Amino acid sequence: MPAKEEVGHWEDEYISRSVWVYQCNGCGQIFDTEDGAADHNLTECFEGNYTCGSYTMVGGEPYKEYTGNKFWVVDIPAQEEVGHWEYR
Repeated sequence: MPAKEEVGHWEDEYISRSVWVYQCNGCGQIFDTEDGAADHNLTECFEGNYTCGSYTMVGGEPYKEYTGNKFWVVDIPAQEEVGHWEYR
């Protein structure tokens, strides 16, 4: 078989990131700021909902931050010529 060249394509390089958010441990509501989570938990406790008394810092929705660089992705690797010599 004859040799075949590599087949591929260019892709944009990116870094996957997320922003920290605050989630109520009682009801699961998400807040952008720590103050928002604290205010929610205080209000809920005063209203008798004692499950909303604390919160946890968790990763928010992931997003892609593009670097401006590109990289090559190989779809089909190159193949060397395959065969053999015959003598007469």
